[in-house]
Amino acid sequence: MLARLCSLVCLGGWVGLSAQDDASILSALADPSGWRSEEVGDGVWLRQVWLPRLFDGAQHLTVLEIAPAAGASFSVIAPGHRRRTSAIGTDTGSLAAINGGFFAIESTGAPTGLLRIDGELRVPAKPDQGSLGIAADGQLRLMARPAGDWPEVEDALGAGPLLVQNGALVDHGERQRRIRHPRSAIGTRADGVVVWLTVDGRTQAAAGTTLEQTGRLLLALGCDAGLNLDGGGSTTLWVAGRGICNRPCDNKRFDRRGERAVATALVLQQRAVVVVDDDEAELVGAGWQPDRPALAAHGRDAACLEGAGAARLVAALPRAGRWRAFAWAADEAVGSGYQLTLPNAPASQTGSLGAAGWNELGVFELAVAGAAAVQFEPADGSPLWLDAVRFVQQP
Repeated sequence: MLARLCSLVCLGGWVGLSAQDDASILSALADPSGWRSEEVGDGVWLRQVWLPRLFDGAQHLTVLEIAPAAGASFSVIAPGHRRRTSAIGTDTGSLAAINGGFFAIESTGAPTGLLRIDGELRVPAKPDQGSLGIAADGQLRLMARPAGDWPEVEDALGAGPLLVQNGALVDHGERQRRIRHPRSAIGTRADGVVVWLTVDGRTQAAAGTTLEQTGRLLLALGCDAGLNLDGGGSTTLWVAGRGICNRPCDNKRFDRRGERAVATALVLQQRAVVVVDDDEAELVGAGWQPDRPALAAHGRDAACLEGAGAARLVAALPRAGRWRAFAWAADEAVGSGYQLTLPNAPASQTGSLGAAGWNELGVFELAVAGAAAVQFEPADGSPLWLDAVRFVQQP
């Protein structure tokens, strides 16, 4: 794993690695334990890492890993005028959004590559244009297209070039090996997982990558096909409830405020997930033993209450509606009793953690998006173990 290859360092709270050779770091990127990871949707993980030196410069990578799951769907969005990726994601009620294809930045802002939405061709493809297509069954395809339409898919977006094909780098000549920029890219794995990748750049904290290096990153992440999207100042990856996750560079700073308005975006519709670990809980009472290691714990530890007290966990839920709550039980926590108060619930619920792993607690309605507080108290005098609470949006 990454942590075994090199010592961890930190930049603004982000995990990073001391200098190693590129091949060693790339070979370790497939191990999620070396990334800062967060579950953000049903089968959807947001992963980030800062690398002090890769490809002769510092790199900040953001990945959204999207597993095939019920309810997940992709769409190409073209609002008809330039709009920020984060606004497109918000407008469409999406779980996540990434900037799309190229556009005429100095004039009309119109898309300059293949664009097909809901079965209607808006802009024809250029010859051999690297493109993504979304079939009627939701399958996502990446390929170089001939000039014209792509009638076999419902939505299509031209960008390019194609970076990875059949598990190998696509060679586009010397130019792709010399020029580095912030990059946005999309890849697919043989198991159906879709990978969104952003590489930040144009700052001292993030050098950016060439097209070839971006392809090597996609290969390291297990992709057997990969496509370059619009990059530079357009590079943006947004997630509901988390906001802009990478560091857009139009303000020439390593922060989240340099987002550029774009012509198109790719959005993901899926049920949101929010996880709150015991490290983020407010522990009330004298009997708590925080930072207590536990077998099969969520995260690095668990907390145990042996006495009177309570634990309050606050989750920022990105959408109103129906949510289901779960609690993670380490092996020692099985059988631990609890009294649970859920948002908008008429009365508290009691129960016990029945098995190691996620235990369902109950369902509640959230009137508006925002904070939802859950409070745990021991129900029967037995020790109360607290490890994490998981909220899953319901249909």
